[in-house]
Amino acid sequence: MGHDRVQNTGMQRFVPVPSDLQPWLMAGVVVDAPAELAQSQFPAMVSSMVVVRLAGQVHCRGALVPPAAWISASTTATVYEHGGPVRAVGLVLQPEAAAALFASARGLVNTLRPLAELVGPGWTEVEHGVHAAQDDGARIAVLCQFVRQLVAPPSPCEARRLQALALLQAAHDDAPSANQRMGLSQRQFERRFVAHWGMAPKQFQVIARLNSALGNALAAPGGPVVDLAADQGYYDQSHMARDVRRLAGHPLQALVQGTRSPLTAHWPLQIGAQTLPNQPAPPVEPTRKR
Repeated sequence: MGHDRVQNTGMQRFVPVPSDLQPWLMAGVVVDAPAELAQSQFPAMVSSMVVVRLAGQVHCRGALVPPAAWISASTTATVYEHGGPVRAVGLVLQPEAAAALFASARGLVNTLRPLAELVGPGWTEVEHGVHAAQDDGARIAVLCQFVRQLVAPPSPCEARRLQALALLQAAHDDAPSANQRMGLSQRQFERRFVAHWGMAPKQFQVIARLNSALGNALAAPGGPVVDLAADQGYYDQSHMARDVRRLAGHPLQALVQGTRSPLTAHWPLQIGAQTLPNQPAPPVEPTRKR
C-alpha cells in the first residue's frame, strides 16, 4: 500500500485496506485538520480505532488524548477538541477485532488507552516506523503490517475473533434457539456478551443500526427518509430520528447537511459512509409507539 492508495485528497481521507486484513480492518484514515477545525464529532460506534497523532493536541472530556491511542467503541456521541492544526493516521477496526487483537481491550467501552499500554514494549518500534515513514500511505502501511504480524499464526487472535463473531451471530439470531446452541441461558448469554463487548446485545444492535443508517443517509443524501427508516428496520421515521439525535447528537438532516462542507466537525461520518459494508443493518426488535 503506497501513497497512491490514499483516496479523497481532502483534509480527512479514506484509505482502503489490503484484502487479507479486511476481516480485521474497515479502513485506514488520514486526518489533516487546520486550526479552523476546532472539533471532531463522532456518533456512538460499535467499531474502535487505532490512532497515531503526528502533530497537534486533542482533548476528550477534558483529558489529553495520548499521541498513540486505541479508542474503544462508544455508546454516546463523542466530541474531540483540537488544539491547533491536527495531523494523524489511523485504522478503523472491525467490531469483532479489538478484543481479538488486544486481550486487555475485552469489555471496554467509552475508553481511551495508550497503545504502548495495550500492546506492550513492541509498540515503540511500530510508532517510530509510523513517524519515520515518508508519506501517509506508507504510514498506514506500517500500521497494517503491525496488525498483520499480530494475527499471524500461531497467534490466538483468529480464534478470539471467531468467538466474538459467534456471540454476534447468536445476538442477531432468534435469541432462545441461538443461546441454546451455545449452551447458555438467555441471562448467561447476555452476561457473556457484556463481558466481551462492554454493552448489552440490544444496545450493540441499536448502535450498529445507527451506524448503518448514517452511512446510508450520507451515501444517498437525497433519498426519502421514510424509506431509509424502513430499510434499516426502524418502527417508523420518528423512531429513527430519536435514535439519531440521542446517539449522534444532532438531527439527521443537520448531520447530512453538515458533511457537505469540506471543513466539518462531522468528517467521521464522511469516512463512515465509505466503509459501509454491503449488507443490511442487524435486526433489532422495533420500539413500539407510545
